[in-house]
Amino acid sequence: MSTEEQKKKNMMRLMTLMIAGMAKALYDLFGETAFATMSEVGKSTLEIMEKEMGLEIEGEDPKNVITEIGRIFADEMGFIESFSTEQEGNKIALTVSHCQGWDLTQAILKTGVEVPFTCPIMNVCQAALIRMGKPAQKAISPIPETHGSTITFTMIEQ
Repeated sequence: MSTEEQKKKNMMRLMTLMIAGMAKALYDLFGETAFATMSEVGKSTLEIMEKEMGLEIEGEDPKNVITEIGRIFADEMGFIESFSTEQEGNKIALTVSHCQGWDLTQAILKTGVEVPFTCPIMNVCQAALIRMGKPAQKAISPIPETHGSTITFTMIEQ
């Protein structure tokens, strides 16, 4: 019989296989438009952050909101170890380090998915920007050395 630690590892392995398989199926079906399928995850997580973690987005500056989302993922959820936010013109870049989703993302990419569209941080930030009336194009670039990534949001002029 497995120890509790082995059971936890096996459970994580199973969850990784399930999520990676679903991500692959969505990507095969929709291609890069699979990003749209994750909007509900972003919206739902955003609601939790607002109700339970004190996130406020109404009337706030987009960079400040993205910074606060990074802080919540680091300090409240423990999903990332550290982050930084920079803005240059209409681009806001959130760089995260030591992401707990790194291994899952690598498993998804190994299935042939070309873009890590399942990133919860990216999807929450996107949901917040949309709610704020500040739509943006998003791009994500992995940083293997830190098990992190840079997520860039380019604001769309309206």
